[in-house]
Amino acid sequence: MIQLVSTSIDHCIRAGSSQICSPSTLLLYICRRAMFKFDFEIDDEDKTADFLLPKEAELEPSPSQIEQVEPFAEHTLPALLERLPPLISYSPLTISDAASNVTLARRDLFDARFQLISGGRGDVESESADSALEFLDAPSDLVPGVYEGGLKTWECSVDLAGYLDTLGNDKGSRFAGKRVLEIGCGTAVPSIFILSRLFNGVQDVETVVAFQDYNASVLELITFPNVVLAWYMSPASEEFRNSATDSELSVADPTVAGELNISPELKTAFLDSLRRHKISLLFYSGPWQSLTAHLTEKYDVILTSETIYRSESLAHLIALLRAACAGPASQPLCLVAAKVLYFGVGGGVSEFVDAVQKDHKGRVETVWEKKAGVGRSILEVTWP
Repeated sequence: MIQLVSTSIDHCIRAGSSQICSPSTLLLYICRRAMFKFDFEIDDEDKTADFLLPKEAELEPSPSQIEQVEPFAEHTLPALLERLPPLISYSPLTISDAASNVTLARRDLFDARFQLISGGRGDVESESADSALEFLDAPSDLVPGVYEGGLKTWECSVDLAGYLDTLGNDKGSRFAGKRVLEIGCGTAVPSIFILSRLFNGVQDVETVVAFQDYNASVLELITFPNVVLAWYMSPASEEFRNSATDSELSVADPTVAGELNISPELKTAFLDSLRRHKISLLFYSGPWQSLTAHLTEKYDVILTSETIYRSESLAHLIALLRAACAGPASQPLCLVAAKVLYFGVGGGVSEFVDAVQKDHKGRVETVWEKKAGVGRSILEVTWP
């Protein structure tokens, strides 16, 4: 407990004058973090979570939930950079099924909680900080129309990142010059993997990576910090790291947990690296149907994981997958990672395949599967 208090106080002090905690806030943080680590310590070490789905009857949205449907919004890089806290705590995430040794850095959930409690709540108009904090307390709980689980790392997203590594993408060449969209990104493990490869070498063509999540707070608290960490852990940040005078600058090693100081110089170096590597980042929040309505360009690579668990939302998801895919001549890659069956709610691979093939005349091929325990698959979807 003494160590926990010491760590919390140190983190609070280093957060900067704009986020100094009151004694009561600090005490609340210490107590809640202690509870959080007790509830989720094993889960964090194991790197992924399993769904805590409500029963089928509970998935019917109430009138209040319908009113709470998040509006479509695009989030700019300057706005997301502005909302970063002065310090990010992170831990390693190992992609065990990858063809090579792949470890990514991801932001700690307790750190996102601390950002909210200490006052660094950002400016997410569509969600109160209290609501975001509530879901950080129970990140595996899904509330249709309110929160769709984006704060946790789901195991199928790790499967998908591992599969992408098997496709052969030396220094990002497999994805360079492509337009990549991850739907329901959450912690964005597959896209973070792609970015880690793109940051390993300078590309001579423009690459677009777009992130979509239902909740704006997920993009702000988890997705974007993970993007910054992917850059920092790559050779792309080497020039900044070599020139930095900050004696407390973290070692760029994703296999070791640590803390990253977010300075103005780091933000500038991050933007410079994006320009140098010809990488454009896009961020969207809101329901799938709203993104479908706002699509202005097609994508070459479309990724999604753990998004087919609800029968009621399949039509909107499939419509977005199809609308986002470039034409057959461009040979787009559309990958869906999912559990074979989501117990208690009826969603799963079979229902998704039937909907794609019967209702939308698409074709689905299983390109990866794991049968042990609760079966998991990666499906490649093509459209006529």
